[in-house]
Amino acid sequence: MADLPTWLVDYPESMVWELAPWGTDAIKYVVHDLALAGITLSEVSRMFAGLLEVPVDLMRGSLAEGFEFYRTDGTAKTLPPLPWPAVCAVFTYFAWRLAGPGLAFFTGFTLGYFLIFGLWTSAMLTLSSVIFAVLFSLMLGVLLGILGYRSRTANRILTPVYDVMQTIPTFSYLVPVLLLFGFNPVAAIIATVIYAMPPMARVTTIALQRVPENIGDFGSMAGCTPRQKMWNVLLPAARQHLLIGLNQVILLTFAMVIIASVIGAGGLGGEVYKGLKALRIGEAVEAGIAITLMAVLLDRLSKAAALKRPSHVQTVALVRLRLRAWLLCLLITAILIALAPFAPFLSEYPGAWTVSTGSFWDDMVLWISDTYYSEIKTIRDTTILYVMRPTKDFLLAAPWSAAIALIALLGWLLNCWRLALVCAVLLGFIVVTGYWDAAMTSFYLVFLATIVTLIIALPVGILAGLSNWADQCVTPVIDTLQTMPNFVYLIPVVMLFSVGEFSGLIAIVAYSLPPGIRYTKEGIRGVARSSIEAAEMSGCSRWQKLCHVQLPLAVPDILLGVNQTVMFAFGMLVITALVGTRGLEHDTLIAISKVQPGEGIVAGLGISFLSIIIDRLIRSGSGHLRIKNARAA
Repeated sequence: MADLPTWLVDYPESMVWELAPWGTDAIKYVVHDLALAGITLSEVSRMFAGLLEVPVDLMRGSLAEGFEFYRTDGTAKTLPPLPWPAVCAVFTYFAWRLAGPGLAFFTGFTLGYFLIFGLWTSAMLTLSSVIFAVLFSLMLGVLLGILGYRSRTANRILTPVYDVMQTIPTFSYLVPVLLLFGFNPVAAIIATVIYAMPPMARVTTIALQRVPENIGDFGSMAGCTPRQKMWNVLLPAARQHLLIGLNQVILLTFAMVIIASVIGAGGLGGEVYKGLKALRIGEAVEAGIAITLMAVLLDRLSKAAALKRPSHVQTVALVRLRLRAWLLCLLITAILIALAPFAPFLSEYPGAWTVSTGSFWDDMVLWISDTYYSEIKTIRDTTILYVMRPTKDFLLAAPWSAAIALIALLGWLLNCWRLALVCAVLLGFIVVTGYWDAAMTSFYLVFLATIVTLIIALPVGILAGLSNWADQCVTPVIDTLQTMPNFVYLIPVVMLFSVGEFSGLIAIVAYSLPPGIRYTKEGIRGVARSSIEAAEMSGCSRWQKLCHVQLPLAVPDILLGVNQTVMFAFGMLVITALVGTRGLEHDTLIAISKVQPGEGIVAGLGISFLSIIIDRLIRSGSGHLRIKNARAA
């Protein structure tokens, strides 16, 4: 390495391609100056945003903000939102109809939490944004999924586009979206759709491909046109898989709506963001719990809808009973709306009835900081001094040319020259755009977080795979952790460790833990019974059976778990920019404040390319092991 020319160790600044500034100038020119028949692109996009704003405002007004009208004399007339008792009653009844009294109770509890802690308006703003974004993502995802099903060429083109959309940091495209659609809730919803739509499109294509051919043939024999066959036969037959895709869209939408609070979307995400910025941890904790409750509620509702099988035998009496129940809900709502002007507490939950635990959380943080200051400081400083800083310095000092050659060689060994070429080109893009050091700063956090996560996740996953009681304890915990938006993980980390890269590392580990545990557990439990019985007949002890049979056969699944752990780590890495990490994620966040879309997109592509490279390498390794295990079996 010492004999390498200097330019192969540190890429010269004079050779950096100025793609980022050029991208900023190009985007601003296209948005503000490029015109067709005297109409600029921003004028067209703002008009589109104005059309979308109508249903968004209608939903936000109905649930949270009310409506304001102006009379001819200039005085304002305010129409309050729907009464909160009516909203609670309708949602609770809907949950009861969908999944029974258990989910109905949880729905009532969640809505009651919003009321008691004075978060009703913020929660309804978040809920309205989520509902609209989910409907938009669902419609667009289904249409693109149908296109991918009907045309293999379109599917081959769309698949890498989905890869980039799902891996590029969300902060990267917030600036172009703001330039196009303005600083309003519609811009936040459009950014949400970009992030949440790809899973729905992928699931739709796969679900249609899995519909048995005889079902499609039946539609053809019945004389359906291609459109009738698609909408009346194939899509209803794929309903179960589509609803599972909808579940994923809801969770991703919810996570993105929280991130969109950075550009003024407001709602519960805005409450958390304001609390973290002002270090009012108590307020952030209350809003964070509300976010978690809403995410869990939406997850349970969508899962219940996905698992509920349609009944084709409904008696007239049952239909009448359901109709009467919904009519009763509408009647109660109408009565409450009529009473609201005479009883204001029906439209707005009185502030005197709310409580706050903010001071409790603030005092607890202060007590922990005072009592365990030396222990926390020792752990943090030791980790930074002996683990984080040496790793970071090593990666920053390593020659970029050697790193690219090493990764390309690994790609060639695991797959073929195509993967080697892809790795070299993607890493080369990061080098020539001048983001190599920032990329290594991001990578070192992901690398360390993945190692720490696997040290925790592998033993826990193995234990849950071997023991039913351990599985019953672990599975509910990781199910709950996976429904929590990544934004929420920052709250306890900032509470205990303040801001900085160490806090970012802890947050990434906490967020990446569930997939590592889940895949390891499923891998151990998925080992064929015949293989285990063969080991037992050979006289293996439990330890020998685990080390020589179950773990080797579960390695492909465990590698997929490692893959998902890395992907989750990159997902959380983007958010850690808010607590002071300094890699590519920091550049994407700074690009928002400086309105530099080119810098944000190029830095975001760097993170996207790193995650794609690691994904392809691990998948290739997992594929090799699966083939090897199949041959051995």
